[in-house]
Amino acid sequence: MDRYCFLCCILAACWFVVVENTVEYQMVDQRVPCPYYGLESNRFTASDHGLINCSWYAQKSCCKRTEVTSVFSSMFSLYGASKNCKNHMNYLMCYFCDPDQYRWYHSKAHVCADFCRAVFTHCKDAKYDGKSIGTNYRNGTDFCEAQNFHVVEGDNCFDYDPTVFGRANITPTNSSGLLVALLIGSVLLNLKTSIWYFI
Repeated sequence: MDRYCFLCCILAACWFVVVENTVEYQMVDQRVPCPYYGLESNRFTASDHGLINCSWYAQKSCCKRTEVTSVFSSMFSLYGASKNCKNHMNYLMCYFCDPDQYRWYHSKAHVCADFCRAVFTHCKDAKYDGKSIGTNYRNGTDFCEAQNFHVVEGDNCFDYDPTVFGRANITPTNSSGLLVALLIGSVLLNLKTSIWYFI
């Protein structure tokens, strides 16, 4: 009887390991839809190791290298931006690459209110067209809504991950400064964009 129980326990343990590994494999292999590009686009996450300025999404991304290059090549100047401002703006403008956008993109990007507040706090002194962001916008919500984002308190929203700038490289495009950008309005696919360039 003891041998029988022992054998059943071993078989159960082996079955658990097989099932657990199968589920993990299916989750890694699972393609996730990218709603930013529209349901008719049939866009799913994929790896793209050529992503400049959004390289933390290289393993699993909704965007392509050519789209990121297009966004970052058309931008306006933003002067006096701190490193924290650059990082927050860069992360915000890469929202269309996020493989988890199916959780927070519903006809427009739902951005976490804390993220908007942080962008405003770190960038309020940065200037474009001779005026600071703090002069042009009252607060983080005002700033994000002006960029055509829907500001959300709580979960299920696009939020800042400060760890990515420790493991991902942001490549400068010229000797005068670091190339980072902010989307104003929607990005790509024949939608109007405005983007920042930091000096």
